[in-house]
Amino acid sequence: MPTDTPVDHWLRAETVDWRDLRSAHVRCRSVLRRLAADRTLLTWLVDRPAHDRELLADADHHPVMDRLTLWRDPERGVYLRLHVSPGTNELIPHDHKYAFTTYILRGSYTHVWRRRQAPYSGEFTSDQAPLGLVSVERTGSCYTLGHTLIHQTVMEADTVTLFMRGPREQARSYAATDMLGRLAPLVAPDPSDEPVKRHTDGARGLTFDEYTGLRRRLASLGVVAPPRELTS
Repeated sequence: MPTDTPVDHWLRAETVDWRDLRSAHVRCRSVLRRLAADRTLLTWLVDRPAHDRELLADADHHPVMDRLTLWRDPERGVYLRLHVSPGTNELIPHDHKYAFTTYILRGSYTHVWRRRQAPYSGEFTSDQAPLGLVSVERTGSCYTLGHTLIHQTVMEADTVTLFMRGPREQARSYAATDMLGRLAPLVAPDPSDEPVKRHTDGARGLTFDEYTGLRRRLASLGVVAPPRELTS
């Protein structure tokens, strides 16, 4: 499949100033709303990893979600992804390596936003991130988070979101260090026995068969059109 299609040109032209989160939210919301309203276009993007080895290699499974990369611009560090939740919750307050915008395509979740206290970046404990507010994100909700904002989500099964992220702002994400022991049921022991585990540990790549299974699941949920036969 050609890498330069009208969709690639459109997405590449959507220049987002990730330093200005209000502006970034407006631009990303416009992109994600267009994709949410155009099932044909969204289906085409979801089918793309079947023919694009780099996109398929970027797809992964994590205990809290499956992730497909639909489009990416590695030079600018911008990625467009689709996330599918099995109903496993992000129990640990955490931040991210980058700013991002999320649009809820299907389902809902409780979103816990936390007020970050000193230190204002890097490692933190739960008492340094007290409760800020709790919101319910439903189909059509859209929000943008900066890379230092701490949050957690409680998702219902089969919640599907579109996710557009900006360039990396810090070397890794951080989670409340005093709560990381709660990951034990989700994450297999690490042979290296490192003392600090991240909330993102446990991710692995999707096989082609897992990708096609996820593609069928999205069709059964009505997010995309029924699949044509996919071959690797």
